[in-house]
Amino acid sequence: MLSASSRTIHRASRALCRCRVSQSPLRQLSSDSSTTSSSSSFSIYEYPTRTEAPVITSTTAEKERSSGFKSKAPVKPVKVYVGEDPFDDQGQLSPEDREAIREKQTAEFESIKLSSLPITTSVPSFIPPNVPSQELKAPETLITRLDNGIRVVSQETYGQMCTVGVLTDVGSRHEPTPGIIHLLETMAFGSTKKYNGLQIAQLLQDWGGTRFVSHSREQTLHCIDILRPNVKDGMELLSQVVLEPLITEIPEDFMQALAVLEFQAQEQLPELVLGEALQVAAYGPDQQLGKLHFATQETIQKLTPDLVHDFYQKSIRKNPEGIVIAAAGLGHDELVDLANTYFGDMKQQESPTTVPSLYRGGSHFIGKPTQPSIYSQSAPDEDYCRVALAFPVGGWHSDSMVTACVLQTLLGGGSSFSAGGPGKGMYSRMYQQVLNRYGWMETAEAFTTFADEGGLFGVSGSTPSAKKVVDMVTVLADQLGRLAYQQVDDVELSRARNMLKCNVLTQLESRLILFEDMGRQVLTYGKREDAATTCQKIDAVTAQDIQSLAQTMLKGNPPTLAATGSHLDQVPSSEEVSRWFQ
Repeated sequence: MLSASSRTIHRASRALCRCRVSQSPLRQLSSDSSTTSSSSSFSIYEYPTRTEAPVITSTTAEKERSSGFKSKAPVKPVKVYVGEDPFDDQGQLSPEDREAIREKQTAEFESIKLSSLPITTSVPSFIPPNVPSQELKAPETLITRLDNGIRVVSQETYGQMCTVGVLTDVGSRHEPTPGIIHLLETMAFGSTKKYNGLQIAQLLQDWGGTRFVSHSREQTLHCIDILRPNVKDGMELLSQVVLEPLITEIPEDFMQALAVLEFQAQEQLPELVLGEALQVAAYGPDQQLGKLHFATQETIQKLTPDLVHDFYQKSIRKNPEGIVIAAAGLGHDELVDLANTYFGDMKQQESPTTVPSLYRGGSHFIGKPTQPSIYSQSAPDEDYCRVALAFPVGGWHSDSMVTACVLQTLLGGGSSFSAGGPGKGMYSRMYQQVLNRYGWMETAEAFTTFADEGGLFGVSGSTPSAKKVVDMVTVLADQLGRLAYQQVDDVELSRARNMLKCNVLTQLESRLILFEDMGRQVLTYGKREDAATTCQKIDAVTAQDIQSLAQTMLKGNPPTLAATGSHLDQVPSSEEVSRWFQ
């Protein structure tokens, strides 16, 4: 990398090169010197940092020899140390002293315990056999239920890496005070009864592991992507992280986590704020699905170590029947043994209560923060108005869920700027009929959110123009309304089905996605549906199915309207939007 001075010189040279020749004093100097010196070829392009013409001389070996030139012996550099000479550059140590120092260093290095295996001439037993793929058993998803109710699911990948993790059926919908799940996610992989946070980070680095945490309204996920020979250590660490976190024992860690939440609460990304507003508008803050997922400045003040610890004990530590242990890239019998070893002593005592939330519809607006943006790179200075319009659909257990996913792919959408390319959805409706037609719209895309008892299907968009807010909401509503009275054509339906299948199959090539897919399916359905069955369901979706879904969600259901950012006074009310669909 260039030093600061080098970068300064480089910038100066570029600036000089942009100057016109007639205005450059260096060029004038070069032309003047050309009349009195032999260096007439000097120019600022060859020597951009010089202020005068260089003096160029030449000679030959014959001339040097005739002038009595003698080559000088190289001078050995002398290193000067302040204090002790650590490398004995002066040669002051005797052979005996050198040997004593060598033996001391050898003893120190041998005392360091490394988890990595030494290099040997034989292949370690944990590495799968190097045989042709046709001789390997086709990977299949295997599920086992332990005596205490924990479900174990795995699939072999025949690789040297393994993703193993723990999922629970607890989310922010179950918390008594909003922000507990958000706080637990922030404290994840922190101090436990056996390790502190720094030790955990060092162990993962030594084991070749990477950690991932994801908490939502219905589920939590902790996982480690780790080298296969270290999976036993990784599972022991996971048991500490999930079952033995120190919540009340170290007040400093708890206060630090609260400080992180307070910083995040200053300003969330606009997309997250819009999602929060959408849930509140659709279900109301008094229902589980209408609760805020992320902590706010108001709810942070209510979080105490005892409150968080009590929720953790009742919802996770004493609820093995709500836990799924999953692994991608590990033998099933080995995973079952590890699960029994580190999670087998759990006993079912309590579980969180899930109260179904009923769809209501309505509107909820959240204004732009008054303080300067802390996301200056991702949140431009322009004042954007972001709007989401949604209607109810079935949840995870609905027969129309796959249809909703195909419809979301058919509408597609994204940002007004895209590099294009295969799979970018440039032929989707939201691109062709919205973004390519209305230049004042910055984003336009379809979305789905699913829960156990129901979900939402909708479209969202953003614009910096206050005068175009009503037009933007009208365009979004028109895209939904058109689905109910006009069937999609076969070409775009076929394209949507193929794109959705492509997305599913390519995502499952990732070990991390495979792990998450297995764990969440078993946690939600008690089984795992393979990719072939999913693709068959996608292919079975017809144009009539999509029209029926659109008619069902629009008929008799009030719309959900959420908006964030600026120009909120220009957003029409949910009652006015509801009249558009009558």
